Amino acid sequence: MSTLPKTRLALLSLACLLLQSAPAAARYAAIVIDADTGRVVHETESTQRWYPASLTKVMTIYLTLSALEHGRLRLTDTVFASKHAASQPPSKLGLRTGQSLTVEQAIMAVTTRSANDAAVVLAEKLGGSESNFATMMTQQARTLGMYNSSFENASGLPNDGQISSARDLALLSAALIRDFPQHYHYFSATEFNYKGRVMPNTNRILKSYPDADGLKTGFTCGSGYNLIASAKRNGHRLIGVLLGAHSSGERFEQMGNLLDMGFANSEKGLFGEHISQLKDYSALPPPFQLSSNRCAGSAEQMGADSGSSRYEPIRINAPYNSRREKLTQLAQAKPQSRSSIWTVSMGSYPRKIDADVNLQRARNALGTLAKTGHAGIVKTKSKGGTAWRAQWTGLQQDDSQDFCRRLRAKHMDCSASPQPRQTLAAATSPAKPIRRISHRRS
Repeated sequence: MSTLPKTRLALLSLACLLLQSAPAAARYAAIVIDADTGRVVHETESTQRWYPASLTKVMTIYLTLSALEHGRLRLTDTVFASKHAASQPPSKLGLRTGQSLTVEQAIMAVTTRSANDAAVVLAEKLGGSESNFATMMTQQARTLGMYNSSFENASGLPNDGQISSARDLALLSAALIRDFPQHYHYFSATEFNYKGRVMPNTNRILKSYPDADGLKTGFTCGSGYNLIASAKRNGHRLIGVLLGAHSSGERFEQMGNLLDMGFANSEKGLFGEHISQLKDYSALPPPFQLSSNRCAGSAEQMGADSGSSRYEPIRINAPYNSRREKLTQLAQAKPQSRSSIWTVSMGSYPRKIDADVNLQRARNALGTLAKTGHAGIVKTKSKGGTAWRAQWTGLQQDDSQDFCRRLRAKHMDCSASPQPRQTLAAATSPAKPIRRISHRRS
């Protein structure tokens, strides 16, 4: 027999193998869409099936907000942690069996801390059981056109049947912002104050990207480091989804590049098709993204190939002279003058706890503005006794005016005034080291 047919057969077999394995080995998946029109600004493997990890919780909160809007639930309702909810692995709030919290506290725990136990508490409240709630999640996904998605739990913990895609998660995020704009601020909060503990949001894009004002992080060994982010510039909102980064820092850096690219393209009118037109008829399973490093053991347990220990970093090219670079240049070129420092006061209270509550309300009302300046409680004394004042210091005059407009719109007291010179040194001097609260990745 001639060797030529054997060679051709071997080459054909190799080609078939490569064609079959290429989609499952996608380096990453990403999409950026215009939130108002749904048109695609950029996408890479956006219909590739992927493990969503804690991005699942966006759907959990979507159904929770839907229940609020339809009167089936109230923010002040008390919910209780079952044994199943309390047994969830980190990230978690640390609820004990039978422990109670309000619906609003559970929402905040999910959106800021990605708390698995709080997500299950909400799921059991709405669905009776987490499995029933997962069925509701999948049904809602079909209603929204998320044809790549199916859910088995409310948290995103590893499960072979817990699947989504960048396209589907962008659709979900756009629906959440469109359907529940009055509740979107829960995804913008930079911290969560629970039982005297102030816990920072795990989503660092809120601080690293100037125009970002939400949404959610996610991580498992199967998914890699995932991120949904929404940013608004000059009244124009974009939603970006990035799946499969190999580190937390990589997902935030590359999301910044995605959003920069998105704003640059949208300003030029470079839009693609509507997101609903993106189609994928592949039935291949999601890649196990971190099978090549410290997660190799988990990969083998799920039947994935552990592969090699090498991987290439994601490189998304941001447009030259991006907005972040411009802001950095402006900050370096125009240092703040002392005379421009302003303080915003939000009333005085006879009890410190009242000032603390008011300060938290202000944080929630301000959203991303809360990242500007320095918030605090000041103790004052007068003939009438001791009082506690909630305030923000270290602001520019324009910022202080924006603060008061936002707070007054929420029927909160606010007054802005130039900061006294004797307090400027304290406001501009290096702050004391802050004790970091350790927390698990999400």
